[in-house]
Amino acid sequence: MEIVLRLGHYCIERRWNMSQVNPKTKIYFWLSVTLLICGIVSWIPYLVFKIEESYGMLTFVINPIGVVLGSFSNNRLIAFSNLFMVFSFIPVMIFVYLTKGYIPM
Repeated sequence: MEIVLRLGHYCIERRWNMSQVNPKTKIYFWLSVTLLICGIVSWIPYLVFKIEESYGMLTFVINPIGVVLGSFSNNRLIAFSNLFMVFSFIPVMIFVYLTKGYIPM
């Protein structure tokens, strides 16, 4: 299934079937998804298990790579999700301040 939108000289095409996409694009997509999941998992020890280790800081290293790979795979949703995970420290800091009463450092 393919959707094509033509606006003047511009043509926006969206493919729903991943088998039509370049194999490198698939690799970039799945690597970006994997890095997004690793970024989410890196916050679990701090938020769920109350382990006060700085595993969440891995998002500053892992997820910018996921943003680049998401843009290489031509998937904006994955790229923006990884970008949100880069700045996820701010909502987590607000959550910890509201629930525990201190700013995590």
